Amino acid sequence: MNGFMRVLMFIYSVIISLLSIILLYALIDDGIFADLLSPLASIVNDPTSKIIYLAILLVVIVSCVTSISTLITSGRLYKTKLRRTDIGSVDIGADAIESIALNSAKSSQVGIKSAKARVTSAKNGAIKVNINAVLYSNTEIPTSMSKVQERVKKDIERYTGIIVENVFIKVSRVEPVVAKVEGR
Repeated sequence: MNGFMRVLMFIYSVIISLLSIILLYALIDDGIFADLLSPLASIVNDPTSKIIYLAILLVVIVSCVTSISTLITSGRLYKTKLRRTDIGSVDIGADAIESIALNSAKSSQVGIKSAKARVTSAKNGAIKVNINAVLYSNTEIPTSMSKVQERVKKDIERYTGIIVENVFIKVSRVEPVVAKVEGR
């Protein structure tokens, strides 16, 4: 789903959910919309209609909240990437790609203490990789992180066959190197 459609769906979901909340408020205070929504007043006064009305509004509110949360998180690569072969297909999950990215980053021997990776979809079946890293203080950040970017891109493309559009690295902290003292 492209960005424009996501924005439209988000706005639509917000409007429908606000309308549902207003109508739910009308259920509680039946006099507030009596002039504007006279058919609603007859529904609110009948106990069986009131229960049906409440159930419909709750379903609408839940569906709107679900669609809003789905739209917000739809940038995340939850689905697997398919690769077709002569024998069948291979599904590669986002977790597997993130693991490859983390292993590549940590094995590049550039002073990464810890890291987290996140994979998102890009155009034409490609992916974007975001790495949040904690480095040791003796690390040359620009040169080391460019090596990590190259290695992560190369390894993911080699192991999965999926094109990597970008590798973003965010250095969140730099921690001092602590010497370990061994006891006798």
